[in-house]
Amino acid sequence: MLHVLSRKPLSVWLLITSLYTTQFLGLSFFSVALVAILRGQGASLEQVSSVYILGMIGACKFLWAPLVDRVRFTPRIGHFRGWLLLMQSLMVVVLCFLANLDVTTDFGAIYLLCIVMAVCGATQDIATDALVCSLLTEEERGMGNGIQTAGGMFGFMVGAGLVLMAYPSLGWQKAVMILAAGTAISLAQLIFFVEPEFKIQSRKGWQVATRLVTFWQQPGSLSWLAMLLLFPVGITIAYSLLTPFLVDSLWPLERIGLIVNVLGPVMGIASSLFAGWLISRFGRSKTMNYCIVMQFLSVVAVLFVVQGHVSTMAVVFAVVIHFLGYVPSVTMLSTLMMDRASRESPATDYTVQFSVYQFFAMGTGGLGMVMAGRLGYVGAIFGAIGCAVLAGFVAKFYISKRVMCR
Repeated sequence: MLHVLSRKPLSVWLLITSLYTTQFLGLSFFSVALVAILRGQGASLEQVSSVYILGMIGACKFLWAPLVDRVRFTPRIGHFRGWLLLMQSLMVVVLCFLANLDVTTDFGAIYLLCIVMAVCGATQDIATDALVCSLLTEEERGMGNGIQTAGGMFGFMVGAGLVLMAYPSLGWQKAVMILAAGTAISLAQLIFFVEPEFKIQSRKGWQVATRLVTFWQQPGSLSWLAMLLLFPVGITIAYSLLTPFLVDSLWPLERIGLIVNVLGPVMGIASSLFAGWLISRFGRSKTMNYCIVMQFLSVVAVLFVVQGHVSTMAVVFAVVIHFLGYVPSVTMLSTLMMDRASRESPATDYTVQFSVYQFFAMGTGGLGMVMAGRLGYVGAIFGAIGCAVLAGFVAKFYISKRVMCR
């Protein structure tokens, strides 16, 4: 791990960590914590339900990713650094405005500003992915994507966890201003960061826009698309059923939250960095073998729970195994996405891949609920095991025929 990190200045790795963390700070608070706050203060269910739409904005970011590739700032500012400075500044400003609104009486204004926040966060993510894709070598991308996943989970823990826990004592204004201060950390780092001048040939405007389609016409795209669609299905179905099963088993919500939403992300942060080290140390093929095995074991661990073994130890084991399998899989897929991204349009190429993955993964969670309703929890998990096995074969086939797009 250290020999990979040493190839770039420490300030670069700290900036990457900060950018991936702060893009989740505000949005995680508003997407998760705002629901609890609004409902607790008597907001209608219609108002509360509209908060969940914010999460869909990030999944649609591929629509304006070509703009980030195409629009360049002056060489002194830097291409992607310019976008990051703009988006990070806007997020800080929006949070400062939000801090001075009333969470109940100003819901309309808060919701509009949250939409702006979500768009800025998604655009910042596009620019960050493109910068990392261009900045890191193939050997460094495993660690870079490990940091990406760990940073996202840490940002979620702070925004939707720690700040929410402190909200009753802090109040709305202080809580949101803490989020603004945290988001400003990346802005300060960006001011002192000098983006290298990447020697690339830019695509023309129409070429960048049509890249959303032409990307999938390259060699190996069919097997790669199958990989993106199938690889997360089994493990996502299984984990999506864990919380409702525990509720049905009369587990208290506090215990569910502690194990699933606190212990889980902590394990996720550790396993994402572990995955980055695996990719850098052993390569993509061997790391993929690890992901295939751990995904299968993760689904089997949930099967053990839904068969009636609901002791704390059994559930903790299932959660730990899940994050040891799921998070490295996301890190691995993100690394392969960067491998397939061209130097001419890294923002578009990476984002269109991740959006496909994200849309399908989001829908898979709902599919798990439908399967459980018709087949029961155990039947749904057996279906998830079948999906995990199929995904393993697809992954092995793809990794053996892997084609990188340049």
